[in-house]
Amino acid sequence: MLNSVFPDNRNRLSPALLLVCLVFITGISLNIPYSAHAGEWRVTPIRIFFDRGARIGTVNVQNDGDAPMNFQVKAMEWTQDAEGKDQYAEMSDLIYFPKLLTIPPREERVIRIGLKGLGGASEKTYRLFVEEISPPRKDGNAEGATVAVNVRFAVPLFVAPLKEQPNGQLLKTELDKGIISSTLRNTGNVHFRLLSLKFQGRSASGEVTFSQTVDGWYLLNGTTRTFSSQIPVESCRKTSLIEVEGTTDRKFAIKGNVVIDSNQCQ
Repeated sequence: MLNSVFPDNRNRLSPALLLVCLVFITGISLNIPYSAHAGEWRVTPIRIFFDRGARIGTVNVQNDGDAPMNFQVKAMEWTQDAEGKDQYAEMSDLIYFPKLLTIPPREERVIRIGLKGLGGASEKTYRLFVEEISPPRKDGNAEGATVAVNVRFAVPLFVAPLKEQPNGQLLKTELDKGIISSTLRNTGNVHFRLLSLKFQGRSASGEVTFSQTVDGWYLLNGTTRTFSSQIPVESCRKTSLIEVEGTTDRKFAIKGNVVIDSNQCQ
């Protein structure tokens, strides 16, 4: 069985975020994995999970505008490097079509995805990129110049392994010149999303000296990523112990702590 997450998501981009999209000039595209909407078109679902044995999935692209829209589609293998940065590569594991599509006003088209093989010992991860092909537009700031605005959505595709074993580990936490950094590793065979990572300082008497939370990201199986935050100097100097707690979209939390001294605060 194939599960589609949030298939009825209909929220639109805020005007402020839409303005951010409009500053991207020719040749630059915007990846927004957490949203499924841009201007007058939308993509659903925003994530796809292929359960064990599933071979077929679909992504819907809806044109909510009053003019035809053109799109190009490309699927890539999704991995992460030693620093946890996303990497993409050509692959032949997926069959998907169409790769080019034109959607009339107020209509919807379906992109069909097929797996060539079944799941293995570890989860396989891909991204399906759906990119609007925009006609060049006149730039009022320079005579004769044109601007092409390309918005691209990257839909994560997860192919389940034969047996899921989610797990994560806090490898180390360090303080250097007032910057606290924690390195996390995905020690399981499936991805997890770190929803947030909280740093909380305590004095020698146990009093809370500071509390900061940073946003998380995906950690694919076997990958490592470091998250950091700047601690105010005065708060840092009062701190003897820093507690670390990460919340995930799986049924586990990641916790740890580190003892520090004031020399590490600056």
